[in-house]
Amino acid sequence: MIFIPEIISKGDFMLLKKLIFDNYKTYYGLQEVDLYIPESIREEGKNIILLGGLNGAGKTTILKAILYVLFGKRGISEEEHKRLFSNIVNNTFFDEGGRQSSVTLIVETDSGEEWKLKVKWYFDKYKRLTHEERNLIVSKPGSRVNRHAKIDNIETYNKFIDKIIPYHAAPFFIFDGEEIKDIILRQNSHEMKQAIHKITGMDAYNQLITDLQSLQKNIEKKLASSSSNSKIKDYDEQLNELTKTMKRLEQKRSKISAEHEKLKNLLLEEKERRNKKVTQNSKSRETFVKKQSKIETQMDLAKKELSTFFKENAISIILSEKLTKLKNQLKLEDEVKRKRIIENSSLTPYRNFMNQLLSEKIDPPLTDTQLKQIKELGKEIWLKENNINNTSTTDIQEIHDLSGKDHNFLTNYIISDKSKMAKLINYLESLENEYQNIENEIRNAPESVNIDKENERIDSLTQMIGECNLRLRSVNKKLNEAKSNKANITNKLTRLSGQEVDLEELQNKYSLTKKTILAMEQYVEEVTTMKAQYIQEEFSYMLNKLFRKQDEFGKIEFDIDSYTIRLYNDKLQEISIQDRSAGEMQMISSSLIWALTKASDLALPIVVDTPLGRLDSHHRNRLINHYYKELSEQVIILSTDTEITEEYVKLMEDHSYKQYMLDYDEKKKYTVIRDGYFDFVTE
Repeated sequence: MIFIPEIISKGDFMLLKKLIFDNYKTYYGLQEVDLYIPESIREEGKNIILLGGLNGAGKTTILKAILYVLFGKRGISEEEHKRLFSNIVNNTFFDEGGRQSSVTLIVETDSGEEWKLKVKWYFDKYKRLTHEERNLIVSKPGSRVNRHAKIDNIETYNKFIDKIIPYHAAPFFIFDGEEIKDIILRQNSHEMKQAIHKITGMDAYNQLITDLQSLQKNIEKKLASSSSNSKIKDYDEQLNELTKTMKRLEQKRSKISAEHEKLKNLLLEEKERRNKKVTQNSKSRETFVKKQSKIETQMDLAKKELSTFFKENAISIILSEKLTKLKNQLKLEDEVKRKRIIENSSLTPYRNFMNQLLSEKIDPPLTDTQLKQIKELGKEIWLKENNINNTSTTDIQEIHDLSGKDHNFLTNYIISDKSKMAKLINYLESLENEYQNIENEIRNAPESVNIDKENERIDSLTQMIGECNLRLRSVNKKLNEAKSNKANITNKLTRLSGQEVDLEELQNKYSLTKKTILAMEQYVEEVTTMKAQYIQEEFSYMLNKLFRKQDEFGKIEFDIDSYTIRLYNDKLQEISIQDRSAGEMQMISSSLIWALTKASDLALPIVVDTPLGRLDSHHRNRLINHYYKELSEQVIILSTDTEITEEYVKLMEDHSYKQYMLDYDEKKKYTVIRDGYFDFVTE
């Protein structure tokens, strides 16, 4: 199971508090790095945590550990995951008999909650990874009880993490300083555009418009299905028109389905031709093809199983809560009936006695009120003396009058488990992803025969099938809507009474929703332009701060459609970013990260590995003075001894709150985390 804490809303704040290693890689024993910077210290301008060590001491391990705790296997192939995690348990600890290793990352939200995310690995005696375990603990301020969860559904966990820091946005906040130039080189890619949309908040605006459009369609359906002041003749005309529409749509669906089936067969034939060529190249290709065929069969079986399960259990799953409540109510009512029978049986001797007693002549005669009081008091005394509960005082109301057959059917009705539906869907999604990964492996593997023609044909057929699917989906949607409308109108014809719809209120809602959508679309357009201008201004500002040559660029543009940076010289000729030196590209990429984080609604910590390695002293000075001290509330820098020399010790001391040295012991073969990075520099 997994519980989801309250999601951080757009614009909220997050800090890394602590990173804890337990016999992970080069870190022996239980070692931790305190990354927390109090607010009062940050306000003084000290926002940097500095960790330094020689190459191989474990700097990159820290960055990758943070990434893996947050994002897991995403972006890592299965083979790469096995290679990276087959030997992560510390060697010294393993030789002592240890078989476990873990990394814990503790973060703090602006609401004061503390989240402890822990990943633990288990190994066998051959140092092979047997399984991995994830746990999440949430501590709320002022609460003594923590909430624990063992994370079994990784897809749900990933969606939760993406609400805090989107996976595609991670390269802007957690990155290798020497590879930062890749960000500017990949700015035209789909992933980069998607990441920029997420961190600038544009996705949220577009989702709001989509939700409003959905609300508009819902109101339109209500208006269309309203029966107020309608006549039978109007319904008959609508039914005739719907019947014609359905017949036309069914014919169109049959035609598209036939075309779709034909294209699928052509695609299978083309893949078979391609795969025959592929299997001639190497045994590995043959393995890929066989595995792809096997997964395709598994996908077909999984789809059938999901369809069958849904048809058989949909109603039970949807009504599960109400059925459970009904069963409980029936059980309570049965208990009341049972007690009443016992009570009536127990009162028979009492009633016989009272009838015999009151049949005697009493002088003076008792009034009806007195007789009633005597009977009631006697009944209460009798029940009390015989330890019998009085069913007349129960709070349970008998509201169901069912036949024995109906009662037995409801009490014995089996309620289906909805978790199986989720498992089937997750299983099918994992098969589809695996199928696509194998398809990519087939394409990317080295080949001795040319299969470009087949691949182009497969791509063309796949695109045509996709278009077919879209048309088929559109027709099915229209057909289902027509069937639904027909059923609604038929019901209205058979029963013209019922709930009346307030047409005036619906029309007012529709008008307001339409106006809101138009206003939101205009707002998004203006915000997009404003964001683009803001990104351009921030990029230009930081680029001029970082570059050695001032006024080198005549014009800087940010393309609002492609979300890419363009640079021009003083003659307004576009400059090729790829032709710049590695150091200059690092400055350009750093400026883009600056602009995007400033335009972003996310306030996240920055973690950067080896940021100054390829820079000359001028660019280093500018990066430290004008960049990192203003980039984020929390900047964690991982550096080698050659990056931050004595020349920069004083400068870094002014802006860094804590400094750590990663001290690797050559004899013991493990790293110890010590306070005082600058001691390391001055040795």
